[in-house]
Parts: sequence; structure tokens; C-alpha cells
Amino acid sequence: MFIIELIKGIILGVVEGLTEFAPVSSTGHMILVDDMWLKSSEFLGSQSAFTFKIVIQLGSVFAAAWVFRERFLEILHIGKHKHVEGENDQQRRSKPRRLNLLHVLVGMVPAGILGLLFDDFIEEHLFSVPTVMIGLFVGAIYMIIADKYSV
Repeated sequence: MFIIELIKGIILGVVEGLTEFAPVSSTGHMILVDDMWLKSSEFLGSQSAFTFKIVIQLGSVFAAAWVFRERFLEILHIGKHKHVEGENDQQRRSKPRRLNLLHVLVGMVPAGILGLLFDDFIEEHLFSVPTVMIGLFVGAIYMIIADKYSV
């Protein structure tokens, strides 16, 4: 039984890895693959299966953090900053940056509030197979249109 669970975990990891940096929903693809073939909630239980799907995405989160580490440090004002020829440190520090941590936090507030208000609805509806399929289909249509019109 352990081997089967291990193989299912590897399959979900491969699906996550192949779709994470593509312009598609890696979580959506994991939900579909799991529901159609793997049925992880049957052998793990629904809470454990949900936790597993979250944890398996940590590799992608760490990879993205590593790739964009210099940008993150710049936002936190502790990394290397772009140097313009002839510009001294005082001039560089006095220029407002395009994006800083405050902007990021302010941008997260509305999403956090909506997430808290609609938590039950999101859990019940947005992680279901029909919703994921509709989302992937609509996203594909948008990508086709954007590609056709060079948007």
C-alpha cells in the first residue's frame, strides 16, 4: 500500500512541477488529476489530502523565491539596487522605488479580507472539479485570444 501512495505522490509532484511555471493553473491540474485518477482523499482522508496538495506546492514556492530572491530583497530595501551611471548613493536612496513592501502589503489587504469573508464559499465551490474545468477552459480561451491579437 505504501508503494501505491508513494507513486500517487510522485505523480502529483510531476503534475505540479510541469505546470507551475506554465501560464496555466498548476493547482487546477493537480485537482483534476487527483480527482480523475488518484483519489488521494480516499486513501489519505480529505484533510490530509488537502494538506498534501498544499505541501507539495512548497517546492514551487521555494523555487520562485530563489529565482526572484534579488527582487524580494530589493523590495525589502536590503538587496542590491540598480545603479545608474553618475548617480551617487544619496541620489539613489532619495529616489522613490517603483514597488516597496508597503505597496505589496496594501495590495494583499483586499484579497485577505475577501478570503476571510468568503472562506466557506471558496472551500466549497472553487476547489471543485466543475469549477476548475470551467476556469481552465476560460483561461485557455483568454490565452488563445491574447495570442491571436498579440496582447
